[in-house]
Amino acid sequence: MSCVGCSGRHAPGAHRSGAATGKSTIRLEGVRLLRTLTIDSYTIEIFVPEKEMCAPVFWLHTFAGEGEKIWEQSGKRCVLMCVTGIDWNRDLSPWKAGKVFDDGEDFGGGAEDYLKCLRGRLVPAAERELSWTVRYRGIAGYSMAGLFAVYAMYHCDLFSYIGTMSGSLWFDGWMDYVLDHRPPGNVRGIYVSLGSREHRTKNERMATVKDCTDVLAKYWKEYTTVKYEMNAGSHFKEPELRTAKGIDWLSGLAAADMERYREKN
Repeated sequence: MSCVGCSGRHAPGAHRSGAATGKSTIRLEGVRLLRTLTIDSYTIEIFVPEKEMCAPVFWLHTFAGEGEKIWEQSGKRCVLMCVTGIDWNRDLSPWKAGKVFDDGEDFGGGAEDYLKCLRGRLVPAAERELSWTVRYRGIAGYSMAGLFAVYAMYHCDLFSYIGTMSGSLWFDGWMDYVLDHRPPGNVRGIYVSLGSREHRTKNERMATVKDCTDVLAKYWKEYTTVKYEMNAGSHFKEPELRTAKGIDWLSGLAAADMERYREKN
């Protein structure tokens, strides 16, 4: 998981197309992969805990093969929907912006269109594979996927638990946008993390990531529960572990909300 949303060379392999397809349950060293779906160019791997009934569901955008690594390092307290096959610079960017590296690609600003696809097609199709109606749902991601997670928070009410791990919160104009908008009232918590050396880069835009993350974490804390964690190292150090830590914290928050709901009902 090394993409900072800045170059087409990090993109996943060739996209697959067609109607949704699936594979049987796979068990391997504690990993439980319930099903794999392919919808148009996107592939969704569904990881479920052993006691899956009514577990919170977290959506995660990542690269092929990384979902299992994240699941293995997590506490396995949720259902993890891992989406691959995305175009990181197009699907996850909130608006068009210039490339950050000479050999990279411009940002396409396709987050609005992709979010419509996620809400209208991917989420319903994948969650139909579960044996219960999902009440507690979150979205998380690393790098540009972390930016998209908070973008989704502002543009739909589908997700109540948000994780932006080493998120690209430096993205042009994003901090100004956030400071002009309150988080929606359905948001129960936001997990924010960053590497301690991520801002030490010669790229002037990306070098603002710590300042932007500091400001936004403080701002979000005025409206909801926020955990801001600083990890040792650069953007590329232990991304799967950092992602798993964020999902575990959010899963705990969702579990507490579920317990309170049961007590009242």
